[in-house]
Amino acid sequence: MARSKGSNANMRFLFGSVFFFFVVIITIMLFSYFTLQQWSKPGMATADTYAISFSKQFDGLRYDLYLNDSLLYVGDPVCAETVIRVARMADENALLVVEKENDLVSVVEIGKKGRILVSFDRNGEVFADVIEQ
Repeated sequence: MARSKGSNANMRFLFGSVFFFFVVIITIMLFSYFTLQQWSKPGMATADTYAISFSKQFDGLRYDLYLNDSLLYVGDPVCAETVIRVARMADENALLVVEKENDLVSVVEIGKKGRILVSFDRNGEVFADVIEQ
């Protein structure tokens, strides 16, 4: 019994679809394997932390704090005893301090871990001292 041309086209389509399915499954498995392997690296297992504190010059002032693009502290009046502890989010981080009264933004690049003291300089601008641990 001979196969018709339509049957051959259907068989080719079936084999092509199955081949494409296996390629997609193998690709997903490879990406999953490499992602899990990257998470299990020894340097990434322990989360480094930041301890952000304010100088006494900040008593009663309203500021927002951002680490990269994540809001850490909303513009309630800041107290000098306030300490914000946060885990490191990326290899390179920046602390953004936004003054609520006139929307001035101060950007400070911070290291891998340590204590960060946010204070004013002589010109009245906000800056942060990074004290590595």
